[in-house]
Amino acid sequence: MKINRLSKSKYLSGLQCHKRLWLEIHKPELAPPPPPGEQRIFDQGTKVGELATEEFPDGVLIEADYLNIPEAVKQTEEALDNSVDVIFEGCFIFENVLVRPDIILRNDLGSWNMIEVKSSTGVKEVNIHDVAVQTWVLRGSGLEVKRVFLKHINRDCVYPDLSNLFRTDDITEPVNAVLPAIPKKLSEYKSMLDKSEPNVSIGEHCSNPYDCQFSDYCWKDVPEHSIFTIPRLRWSVKERLIERNKITINDLSAEFPLNENQQKYIKSLEGKKPIVDRNGIKGELDKLEYPLHFLDFETDGPAIPRFDGLHPYEQFPFQYSCHILDQKGNLEHKEYLQETESDPRKSLIESLVAAIGDKGSVIAYNAGFEKGVMNKLAQWCPEYSEQLKSIIGRLWDQLVIFRKYYTDYRFKGSNSLKKVLPVMVPSMSYENLDVSDGIEAQVTWNEMIQLPDGGEKSKLI
Repeated sequence: MKINRLSKSKYLSGLQCHKRLWLEIHKPELAPPPPPGEQRIFDQGTKVGELATEEFPDGVLIEADYLNIPEAVKQTEEALDNSVDVIFEGCFIFENVLVRPDIILRNDLGSWNMIEVKSSTGVKEVNIHDVAVQTWVLRGSGLEVKRVFLKHINRDCVYPDLSNLFRTDDITEPVNAVLPAIPKKLSEYKSMLDKSEPNVSIGEHCSNPYDCQFSDYCWKDVPEHSIFTIPRLRWSVKERLIERNKITINDLSAEFPLNENQQKYIKSLEGKKPIVDRNGIKGELDKLEYPLHFLDFETDGPAIPRFDGLHPYEQFPFQYSCHILDQKGNLEHKEYLQETESDPRKSLIESLVAAIGDKGSVIAYNAGFEKGVMNKLAQWCPEYSEQLKSIIGRLWDQLVIFRKYYTDYRFKGSNSLKKVLPVMVPSMSYENLDVSDGIEAQVTWNEMIQLPDGGEKSKLI
């Protein structure tokens, strides 16, 4: 019988869903390639982890990677035998479970503390289980682990002072509380992994606490229009319907309780045509004043801030696009893109206020985002506050039309621009774009600004 070694991440996968763990072990090829944004999250976590270890300059890094586990175990045992006081990424295996804790520190009396480093801004339930399985393996490997901590990002930190970038929370008690359940869980996993693929229904767990890489596989039989495309249907309701195997719209009884927007979606689906409130739309359009400015920002918000006054994860714009339409139908395009690693905010503001001026409506899709960006810009650069507040005061939100006055079943229950645009303008789609969403824009921009001038940088620009 093949024995399946489990890692910390696979233990957590099993907590989320037995089927996810089974597929990770037996059919990993069913997972699509990770999106570009996932690599950025990984890289960011690596950088955060490296910064966290700077507090312990005498620490020893176990350099052998996951491709050479025997060597990593050997290096860890040598560090322990040599009475090293701080070990980074030590490698421990107990009961065929492998963990590599970020930091372990020897106490005066020979016991140990463990520190797990996360790029999140607080302690989550999944972190408790994450640290618990590591603690269980360490204790099983013979280390006396006294206290365990989670070191995470502190949102109160403000660049350039990164001295308080981290907060460290003692999570020993909640970790100790879940430790007794680990052997039973591992027994469940091992039994389940020796059998055929488990039959687990789809549900909210497919994206909680993490998006599952096998969602396309597990959801492949869900029809294009289903209970999952009914707008704002609560997950508690969906779960009850899943239990009763009522997935399609036709499975719902005529008495099934739906609010007005949900009923409009069903009516649009049944009639195979949009439901349009032309008077409502006209009322919104009548509020517009020329020239019309069609505005969109791209922003970044890294875990480790790098410009004055920024907190961890605080969004700042590095690009805007503005099409300007006058009453005669003439169209002009203004834009700004920061092409270097320096702070883009002031230069972007100067370009933005010159492009938009003091007259005409400013149109955005989900304008609350643009409003938030400009409010922040006004705080960071108060000398432009008046011009920015003027732009904010002229915002007109296109999303309102599709929330209130235009329902189309082909939007599949969503009002996001990615769902609306290809239906309204079939010749336009995000699918063929080299950079197709905000995360990819962040990844590409961060790559581009680090490049020297030349062909590759010009291509990314």
